[in-house]
Amino acid sequence: MRKFVNYLFLIVGLVLISLVISDFIYTQIYIKSSPRNKLQYLLKKQPENYDVVFLGSSRVENHINTSMFDTLSNLKTLNLGVQGAGLNDNLLLLKLLIEKNRVKNLVLQLDNNIEGTEPSNISNAEALPFIRSNKIVKLHEENYLNNFETKMYIPFYRYMIYDPKIGFRELFMSVMGKNPRIALEDGFSPKFGTINKKGKYALPNTRPPRKNFILDKIRAICNENNIKLFLFTAPYCENLGNPEYIDFLKMYYPNLINLSKGFSNDLFYDCGHLNAKGADTLTINLYSILGNQLQ
Repeated sequence: MRKFVNYLFLIVGLVLISLVISDFIYTQIYIKSSPRNKLQYLLKKQPENYDVVFLGSSRVENHINTSMFDTLSNLKTLNLGVQGAGLNDNLLLLKLLIEKNRVKNLVLQLDNNIEGTEPSNISNAEALPFIRSNKIVKLHEENYLNNFETKMYIPFYRYMIYDPKIGFRELFMSVMGKNPRIALEDGFSPKFGTINKKGKYALPNTRPPRKNFILDKIRAICNENNIKLFLFTAPYCENLGNPEYIDFLKMYYPNLINLSKGFSNDLFYDCGHLNAKGADTLTINLYSILGNQLQ
């Protein structure tokens, strides 16, 4: 029996040591390798001055042609839209952005993302390799991430539960120095194709909340750092359900730039995302509205 207990302790000890070593290796590779997503890009980039930064989900990443906006405005811009990002993720990216960079204008996507305050794919996965090495990431995760302590202190746990995002495949890509699918210094990722005529999307059939405390925090950061904040809603297809949701949002936020309507279906990849031609059209329209307001 004693031999069995000693053997059991040996196995447990070896497993624990393996987890600690694996955690250390994974973390060091992510810290030292070339960035493969926009959060890593902000952590590793040299300080710059930006005239305009676009922030949101894929409805920013796929919609704002950064180089076109640069040409139209003669300003330096950055697209920080990330697929699946919510306002909480936007808040984290904004904190990392202003740590080393100066920003004059922030253009933030606002639509049914106002429903959420919890972290999503960025905070729940992409930020986790840096919770011990970056104070901004650690504090943000500590405030908003469920079961923060287990992800912080149990070795390798965060890499196991978020394997699709930060597991072995992504680690291997980082080791090999494989470039991401988009140019991170630009941030625009166009979609190609045209929506099926029967394509539909429905916004919530209730009124949007009047307040979102994460949005309030974004506003406060902009005020503290002399950043001019603009809110905008990107287009939806002609078959959008419950479009009055955006009308109520406009009522609550009178300065909201509402571009949700007026785009024909041939400009859409799907009901919530424009194709490349639609993105160019939106970029031109947005510049025509913002041009004289940018500081």
